[in-house]
Amino acid sequence: MSLTVSRRLLSLVASAGLTLSLVGAAAAQGIPEKQINRDLIRRALLDTCVYGEAAKEGAKKEKVVDGCQCASFKVMRGVKDDVVGKITSERSIPDELYNATTEAYGTCVH
Repeated sequence: MSLTVSRRLLSLVASAGLTLSLVGAAAAQGIPEKQINRDLIRRALLDTCVYGEAAKEGAKKEKVVDGCQCASFKVMRGVKDDVVGKITSERSIPDELYNATTEAYGTCVH
């Protein structure tokens, strides 16, 4: 396993642990979960895009965030309300949206 992959895996595990502890603390304090909406979905696509693209060898790191913002907006423009409704009830973003964001990234970064 390469050093980069090991670091990403460690980072993901640490992030998951932090997220679980924050969710547990929020639930214990009665803080409601965020309502899933179009913007929250777009930001999830953006985050995943940034992590994925920045980890690629030869990535132009100074362009990754702008490119991913462009890609996530492009993808969300085409997402119908019934798809958003399904995401809010299932709490899971379909892989097709992540894949579409990856494809759109190529059109946003030159």
